[in-house]
Amino acid sequence: AATVAAEAAAEAARALAALEIQVWLELDRLLATIARLRGKGQQVPVPSQLIGLMPPAPEAGGWPVDFELAKMGAQLRERYEAAQADGEGDSFSSWVHFVPVDHAHYSARRRAQRLSYAVWGVIGVATDDAVQPLLEVGSTSDRLRRALVRMREIMQQIG
Repeated sequence: AATVAAEAAAEAARALAALEIQVWLELDRLLATIARLRGKGQQVPVPSQLIGLMPPAPEAGGWPVDFELAKMGAQLRERYEAAQADGEGDSFSSWVHFVPVDHAHYSARRRAQRLSYAVWGVIGVATDDAVQPLLEVGSTSDRLRRALVRMREIMQQIG
């Protein structure tokens, strides 16, 4: 029975990780589409706090070459690490609001849970009365699935 429970927990963790990666990929695609519609050289601002939640690159092939959020994350991480080395890490974090998740000490489940709330600050909800039901969703996976649906709706609208 313990083996079955452990296998089920491992499968749930894999499914959550796949959902988390999918949210990042579709968020990047959405932001790239919006930037393209805005015109040449127009990047869409992304909160650095959100970028700090980015998981490690997927094991199977890593992030796509054109994955802009990973590039932003790498730039912020380099600046953060340089500030840390210079003894300026605290002032950098308070100014830029970026602290990368320490993957060795911060669980993947907790990171995905924070993403499932934080992503809504970027993609928004369809109506104001949709916020409370979203906050009441009990499952991280369900919130991430709803975020995917919302991003796909936006993509259909802006096309």
